[in-house]
Amino acid sequence: MTYPRPVGLLDPATRAWLTSHALPGALLQEMDPLPGGFTNDMAVLTAERPGAAGAERYVLRRYRPGGSRFPRNTCAVEIAVLGQVAARAVPVTAVVAADPQGRATGRPTLLYRFVDGTPLSQVLADGPASDDARGLGRAVGVVLARIGRIRLPRPGVFGDASLVPAPDGAGLLGDLPGFVDHCLAAAASDGPLSGTDSAVLRALARRGPLAHAAVAGERSLVHGDFNPKNILVQRRAGQWAVAAVLDWELAFSGSPLFDVGNVLRFAHEYPPAFSAGFVDGFRGGRGRLPADWLRLSRTLDLFALADILTAPPDPAYFARAHTVLRRSAADRY
Repeated sequence: MTYPRPVGLLDPATRAWLTSHALPGALLQEMDPLPGGFTNDMAVLTAERPGAAGAERYVLRRYRPGGSRFPRNTCAVEIAVLGQVAARAVPVTAVVAADPQGRATGRPTLLYRFVDGTPLSQVLADGPASDDARGLGRAVGVVLARIGRIRLPRPGVFGDASLVPAPDGAGLLGDLPGFVDHCLAAAASDGPLSGTDSAVLRALARRGPLAHAAVAGERSLVHGDFNPKNILVQRRAGQWAVAAVLDWELAFSGSPLFDVGNVLRFAHEYPPAFSAGFVDGFRGGRGRLPADWLRLSRTLDLFALADILTAPPDPAYFARAHTVLRRSAADRY
């Protein structure tokens, strides 16, 4: 459990940036660290601005330096992506202020408005009834189809805020066997993945070239981490709706099937109606699913699964990912 902490614990540079630039003249009241930020520091900041009716909440996101197996977008790129998706009526957080290069605060910093909602992961864990699960799935599918309709100049990762991938930017996404080998080589020798599991992961990765060939040339916006913990939902007029899609740090240009595989990675844990509703919503939102979409999306999700299995954030998440590995090996989707 996390607890609010005094805003006095903020470093002086960030505090000065907040009160003089991001929220001029605001009275900062408290900070509540947000759990689940594996690569960045995030906290809910409560502040009262001059003339406001009361205190308001914001999210302060501070980018940590460090390497990663996946290319991670800079603060400036993430702001550009948020602008693109907001213009297409995708529900996202509104950026209030940013220090993209960290010139004022010491490291890249983003401040955006707090969005009320419940993580989809929590709603699904509570075991919603069939009708609710279908409604949740449909709402998520429609939003993902809307994201996938955003076209970019070419496939690949983003080099800068222009969101034009480099001509050779799709290289990482086309070599699943090589990526899996890299993850296994970098894994801790005392890690939880067994030799048998490593062999299974390599065998599954051999499907990669065929899957990549099937989606080569696709240049849709891909969230890259489109899973239930990054999707906030809320009730509106008795129906489920997506309140915001969070964390665009891994966004790139490619096939929407990357995101399909991501959101359905743990589908065996959810009510079947959720997956059925998701597919209906995605298709109804004009998302394209080829005949072999399930196998393709599961194969493309091996990029993320290999990363999780060889560098798990915690034992519980490893256990869930390990179950997916075993089910994938048995072709039990």
